[in-house]
Amino acid sequence: MSQTGQRLGTAILLVCLIIGCNDQESEQKALNIEEIDALTPEKIWAIDHVEDLYFSHLGYESVILENGNIAFADRELPTIVVLNEDGELIKNIRSGRGPGEILDAYYFTKGISGNIFTYDQSNDKILLYDENFEHIRDIIPKKFESHGILKVYPVEGKNEYLLQMSSSEYLWDESREREIVLVRYNSESNTFGQKMALTAQPYALLKIDGNIMGAAKVPYAYGNITAYDFKKGSVFTFDTGTEKIAELNADFDSLRTTSVILPSEMISRIEMDSIEASYDIPEQWETIKEALPEEKSPADKMMYHKGEFWLKSNIEAKTVMWLVVNEEGKVRNVVHLPKESMLTHIDDDHLGVRLDDVTFALYSNPVSGIE
Repeated sequence: MSQTGQRLGTAILLVCLIIGCNDQESEQKALNIEEIDALTPEKIWAIDHVEDLYFSHLGYESVILENGNIAFADRELPTIVVLNEDGELIKNIRSGRGPGEILDAYYFTKGISGNIFTYDQSNDKILLYDENFEHIRDIIPKKFESHGILKVYPVEGKNEYLLQMSSSEYLWDESREREIVLVRYNSESNTFGQKMALTAQPYALLKIDGNIMGAAKVPYAYGNITAYDFKKGSVFTFDTGTEKIAELNADFDSLRTTSVILPSEMISRIEMDSIEASYDIPEQWETIKEALPEEKSPADKMMYHKGEFWLKSNIEAKTVMWLVVNEEGKVRNVVHLPKESMLTHIDDDHLGVRLDDVTFALYSNPVSGIE
């Protein structure tokens, strides 16, 4: 199936799930981003090391513990560090293959009880920590088809999880396309239950002398982005080829949908040149160029915090723009973060920001308290 066909198929599936659950329709017209209230957070602090631990390649998410401490990973050291709100080191997790040790953990999920979950792809295990980031146990799922785990979403009150997984068959079988699925998993019985396919952001193969040597994500491509509401244990999915954000429970029932219209644009010549320059191997650029969309996906990352979606816009700008959208689908604010940065967590008082590979920063949350 073509990528367009796959995207339309998932859109139809989500619409079918939505019918009868929520009749909300968007009345918005094309959004002019210049008319939205713009906010620029203030930097609280930024660090590239703690004590004698110098960062090397930071992970892509951080998480706030119940006591206000902050945890994030470094993928190359490798370790997970726990800091207080002043940036002082509280503890770091040892690297290795033993219980509680990590080699490559970079996403985090917080459960309603305050427990923290992460997946270590090198050790192929889920790690569970308590609200103070004390190790509770490791969970080692059996293999599921040709899929690898990306994120772990707990189903509270049970030994069950929703696992967001990505297929790998496309890496050796050119007739297959990359697939993203949500799969129900029971850690007590080590069994999988029902699954739901989502439209995947495509990867372009790298072929040298006719041999597949790897793949790279296609910039600005359409596909599903997800977020998690740890208070309700529900997952939000946004197929960026549609205007619908669907909220799903652990049984994949649609709880509600939010209609949102986001600005989009064509890829500029400057952006094309920048993308080309980012690939050292000409063969990879050739496959990327063939797969680039005519019009950019309007967003490529989504986070959720207390009734608001934060969506990273793909509009070309001098900053990284995050669109703050309420549950009615209205874009309330545009939050400007430094160019090339990555938002890693949202808290009432502050934002976690990965400024570059080795610098983690805390910024004020300018949206907090705005009605």
